[in-house]
Order: sequence, then C-alpha cells, then structure tokens
Amino acid sequence: MNGRAGAGIAAGFGVAMRAGVRRLAWPALLLALVAAAPARAVDLAALSAAPVAVRLAAGSPAVVVLWTPGCLACRKSLAEIERFVAIAARDGVAVRTLVPADAFDEARALLAQRGLTLSVVADEHRLDAATLRILRDSALAYAVDRDGTIVATRGGLLGVWVLEGLANAAKGGEPVESAVSR
Repeated sequence: MNGRAGAGIAAGFGVAMRAGVRRLAWPALLLALVAAAPARAVDLAALSAAPVAVRLAAGSPAVVVLWTPGCLACRKSLAEIERFVAIAARDGVAVRTLVPADAFDEARALLAQRGLTLSVVADEHRLDAATLRILRDSALAYAVDRDGTIVATRGGLLGVWVLEGLANAAKGGEPVESAVSR
C-alpha cells in the first residue's frame, strides 16, 4: 500500500473515532481498506525484472516467470508451470523460469526434491525494492510478444489457465488483465 492510501485510511479512522461514532469506526476502516486495495496493484511491466524477461524471450512469443523458493505462492505454482510447459511448446510459446541469483542453488535443490524438470535461469541483475516486495509472496509472470514487448503481466498463484491466458497474449491474442492476484 502506498503512503497516500495509508494516510487516507488513518485519517478516515481518526475522524470516525473523534466524531464520537466509535461503532462506525471499524466499518469505516474496513471500507477504507477495501477502497485502498487497488493501490496495492503494481504495473508489473515496470518492475526491474521486465528487461530480463524481454531478453529471455529472445524473439519468440514467451511466458517468463520470476519466482523464488521462499515464496509460498511460487512453490505452489511450480507444478502448474511444469504442466504448462508442454502445452506452451505445442502452441509455439517458449516458457522461461527465472530466480534471483542469490536463490539459484536453493531453487535448483527445490526442483530436484520435487522431481520437477523445469529449467531455471539466474537473474544476475539487481532487483528493485518493488520487485523484491512482490516476490516475497507472489510469482511474477510476463507475456512477451515476438517484438520483445511485454503485452501482459500477472502476479500471484499461477494456474495453467492463467499461464494459457498469458501465452495467448504473447501470441497476439486478447491480453489478460495485469494484476497482482491475491
């Protein structure tokens, strides 16, 4: 949540408490939190992993997934990503998985432990704070078209249907909505 949303929530809650309507303060706080939910959404294409995602796509429609072993949503998504690789190959879409360089050995060990055959590339460039914040609890997926443009993004649990939507966008179909899903 950005600073403005937090300040708005605090101000609204404070006004309700000072107005002597304490029984309305908690519903007001809940409403403010719901209204601030869109402020949590991030333009994933602007995160520091985006240039690496474009580079990994290498001129073909691709879905590039950034994940880290410490993220529960990432670990839950791995089997779905592996299932999707065969589907994407049939459709002519490349799938690349990427982990931060400092998590590369742990990621390979996790894949071996689970018997998953995903290939993984280490992201050697420094991830910005917004990317690292999201990676604590979300995998990030980028759909990159043949021209190297990010046409759709997604964060959160990545089921096969979400990945298929990204693949469709990478091939020039209707892009899926960019969102951090929770």
